[in-house]
Amino acid sequence: MPTRRSLLRTGGLAGIGTLAAIAALPSPPDATPIDRTVEGAEPPDRVTRWSDEPITTEAETSIARYQYRPMSARVDRTDADAFVATAPINVVVLPDPATGTDGEALEHVMSVLEDEGWLRQPEEYTRYAWDRTEGAFVRQQATAAETYYGTSGRLHVRCWSFDGVVSVQAHEDTGARPKHGIASYKRGRKAMAAIYAEAGWDVSPTAIDLDNARRDYDGMATVITEAS
Repeated sequence: MPTRRSLLRTGGLAGIGTLAAIAALPSPPDATPIDRTVEGAEPPDRVTRWSDEPITTEAETSIARYQYRPMSARVDRTDADAFVATAPINVVVLPDPATGTDGEALEHVMSVLEDEGWLRQPEEYTRYAWDRTEGAFVRQQATAAETYYGTSGRLHVRCWSFDGVVSVQAHEDTGARPKHGIASYKRGRKAMAAIYAEAGWDVSPTAIDLDNARRDYDGMATVITEAS
């Protein structure tokens, strides 16, 4: 007869096996190929005022330019010197203004990724973006990724919605071991364009200069607009 200790050990191993299986899950089988050709649309009137000149500060528009991490565990969220930029915003999404509040609009945007088979609230670091209306750094409001852990790499986004404008930090992760990192910002941007174009949204590649180039990303954010 198995002892309580052996049952616990068996249960623990089963749990570990389950977690390993989850971590090893591949991308959804019907995932949109990120290298598909996307027919570019003209940027909507809502963003033309942002496309004439580079956006160089986060006080200019409702678009976030970077995601940030706090420099210590307990910080004043209104103190710009207490945060450091870690990755550039590279996609701007404009849902239909009639969708509702910022929260409702953001969930509407995220539903496209859920339909693609992405998972919400994956294993990830906590990051922040500057909200000029609140005058403070705001924790990520919505996240999604192809897989929960990203053991072998994954596509991953963090999102914020300010004044009806959804700012997205999209990237492709490296494998989680030996140490998680960013493999590509450009491929994250391309993936968002492909997925939303497939869902019927208008995509305007590299439409807004956010002056935030990093590594393989040129600082030009793609604009995705819900088709009317």
